[in-house]
Amino acid sequence: MIEKLEFYHGAALVRVIEDPRCQTIVKHPCGYRVNTSRILAIKYSTRAHSPWGFTFSGEDISRFNTASAEFGDCLIALVCGGDGICALSWTVAAALLAEAPGRIAAKRGFAGCYAVNGPGGELKSKVAMNRWPAIIFDGRTRVERNLCQG
Repeated sequence: MIEKLEFYHGAALVRVIEDPRCQTIVKHPCGYRVNTSRILAIKYSTRAHSPWGFTFSGEDISRFNTASAEFGDCLIALVCGGDGICALSWTVAAALLAEAPGRIAAKRGFAGCYAVNGPGGELKSKVAMNRWPAIIFDGRTRVERNLCQG
């Protein structure tokens, strides 16, 4: 039987692996290290429709803070059921969480971008779903490169 974690992580990772810029993926305590210099953490929601919720524990926060200190930031891939992947830098996710354990929600209307919020507020711009996995390979994680235009 395929575990849910394998199914949802696989959905995110297959797009990374198929990108010609991907050279290596190695397991890391936070998730995965891509091309030796990028840390990728994957969270998933099994919910079929928007909004999708993602819980971050105190242990998650500690691991992601450690990875960010070591690698300059890490990327959080929020797998929204079968809909798509909403990518945020850990810096942005931590601000949405108000740097405390809690839940981030992503919602998307038909043919739209992801609106993301948490206890620390809401992103002013929406996150483009078509930036996955390019955001991994565009240098340091910069959320403004991942936002919807217009």
